[in-house]
Amino acid sequence: MTDKIDYTEVVVCLCDGEYHNGVAALANSLAKSEFKGLIHVGYRGRLPPWVRQLEAISEKSFYVTKEIVLHFKRVDIDMHLGYYKPFFIKETFDIYSNTQKIYYFDADIITSAPWVLFSNWLEKGVCLCLDSAFHFLHHNHPWRKDWRRLAAADELVVNNTNHYFNSGFIGLERESILLIDRWIFVTKKYIEKGGNIDSFSKDAFSSFKGDQDLLNAAITISPEIDISIMGKEGMGFTHPATVMMHAIGHVKPWNNKFLIHLIISGRKPNIPEQTFFSYCKYPICIFSPFLYNIKKLDLVSASFLGRFLG
Repeated sequence: MTDKIDYTEVVVCLCDGEYHNGVAALANSLAKSEFKGLIHVGYRGRLPPWVRQLEAISEKSFYVTKEIVLHFKRVDIDMHLGYYKPFFIKETFDIYSNTQKIYYFDADIITSAPWVLFSNWLEKGVCLCLDSAFHFLHHNHPWRKDWRRLAAADELVVNNTNHYFNSGFIGLERESILLIDRWIFVTKKYIEKGGNIDSFSKDAFSSFKGDQDLLNAAITISPEIDISIMGKEGMGFTHPATVMMHAIGHVKPWNNKFLIHLIISGRKPNIPEQTFFSYCKYPICIFSPFLYNIKKLDLVSASFLGRFLG
């Protein structure tokens, strides 16, 4: 059983519905990056159909490669999976009690750098990337005051960071688990005060739009925790983008009809969407050869026409 094995490094991910396609692409990218360890996936619904391609270890554990084990754990929770991130990270630390390094990735992210970069990055502090939309948020911003109020934080023990971080990725060592505890704490406080945990708010003006604000709230009240920050390029929001690619669009690459989208909205495929299709074949084959060729033709056509229409 994989829960009896201790791994030096563990990647954590959550998925439901068709986001299993993103998990497969993430696993493929980790294999190419030469990651060695466990991918611990919390899932709702059924196991992905593509697990039948993999060598089974047990009912819910599989070899992606000889160096990577993929383990699925059903999560029966009544909340949007985004809000469950800190709880699942904490649970993973508890299960794998000798694991020192855990990296959480959203299921719409792929890695594009050698894994040694992530391991070395984490030795310099909790790994975080700036958000695409709100990368600068002054330490006296009204949102931060709302977050401090939610946590009942003493103004003398707050982090005066002016950065706002994307919650799609976080890497941390066990010694920094206090940040996860505080993320859980502010999430519970948010729930107690009637916060909506069933979906994310589309109101860009609110100080509580989703799990990302609660992560930033936890960081705001954690001045003693060392963090190591990459800019917007860390997730492929700007160039050069060489570490990760985060497909943050509402329609994910595996579902996107790129040519139709281009004609209707004038939006051409971006680099994270294009890069996704470089990680669809091996070790996990996400689409049948026919469907892959159709989707790739759609992507290439939209990318070419986007030079003139986008």
